[in-house]
Amino acid sequence: MHKKGMELSLTVLVLIIISIIIFIGGIAMVWKFFASAEEIKGGIERSTEQQIEALLREGNEIVAIPVNTRQVQVGKEAVFALGVRNIRERQNFFIRTDFAGIYDKKGKTLEVGYDEAYIEQNWLGGFQDQGPIDLDKNKYEVVPLRLKAANAISQGQQTPKNAVVVFNVCVHAAKPATECVIGDPSVYDKIHQVFIETR
Repeated sequence: MHKKGMELSLTVLVLIIISIIIFIGGIAMVWKFFASAEEIKGGIERSTEQQIEALLREGNEIVAIPVNTRQVQVGKEAVFALGVRNIRERQNFFIRTDFAGIYDKKGKTLEVGYDEAYIEQNWLGGFQDQGPIDLDKNKYEVVPLRLKAANAISQGQQTPKNAVVVFNVCVHAAKPATECVIGDPSVYDKIHQVFIETR
């Protein structure tokens, strides 16, 4: 009787040890998966940065956004990368992002009730104005542009799916701008655009 009780205790103990080993192995696999996912994400970011560096150094670009379209689920964030190269004497640069319009996939203006100020506040958050970015001559910097495909485009108006929301992005030399305006002499290079395709 005593021997059977001891065998049962040993069996339970062995099962507990095996369970712990399987549990630890599972945690290690999950940890490894997330670590490799972060490496892939870092690789994508590095490749985008390398693409910008190539455009700024080897090309004729002084402001570059190599990937200007992102498909984003409503409620999620999109990050674009902008590179700026200084071809003048040392100076400060300021980046301005403004809402430009909302369209369908064919480029037709969507007749929806949007509020420009609401979109700029909720989609751009604190990233509508960035700077100063201090650059010496022939130096460059890569800056993230963070936009969130917010759930609404105005108070009470939900963000439509399969829409294209467009933002103007401009770099200003020496002084911050209040908005991106075509023909503004303080715009460094030209006005660029980024596109969020909602889903």
